[in-house]
Amino acid sequence: MLTLIKTTDWRTRDGHVVGKWQCSCGRVALIAVSRVKSGQTKSCGCLIGKAQKHGMRKSREYSCWQSMVRRCHSESDKDYARYGARGITVCDRWRTSFTNFFRDVGLRPAGCTLDRIDGRKGYAPGNVRWATASEQALNRKDITMIDSPIGRVPLVQYARHLGISKGAAHLRLRRGTLNGCTYA
Repeated sequence: MLTLIKTTDWRTRDGHVVGKWQCSCGRVALIAVSRVKSGQTKSCGCLIGKAQKHGMRKSREYSCWQSMVRRCHSESDKDYARYGARGITVCDRWRTSFTNFFRDVGLRPAGCTLDRIDGRKGYAPGNVRWATASEQALNRKDITMIDSPIGRVPLVQYARHLGISKGAAHLRLRRGTLNGCTYA
């Protein structure tokens, strides 16, 4: 039921090359080439019913989607207090459909996890991205943002730009001697 369209540069968690496959039902799915060749996977998931329509139940993207929905909408989740209890929700379009989430967000690049651009808002199109740990570290609510000659940036980033420590930059900012910078 599957016809290989092309192999990709992506690999599964266990190192298998991922291919883009056309299923006879009309869907396109990303599936490990070795799993199709061995006969372990025979379709995009349409053969086993609604639970795996997208053929990505074991993907990193699906795992991220499940975790996102659980931490925002399941009181029994260990992270619910930091998300759902604070009013962070998943939009209806994504909450009920991994396929919609995947269409909007796309493949997860290596070394990245899901990040909300505006941490005060929920998970919805336009407010999420795949980001590295260092990008996410600069997107925390306790980060001091400043207006500087290089634009609006985190203070720690501007300190690096100047070649000084974060502490020195904070001190100069409070004194008003940080190259005309102001709190944003």
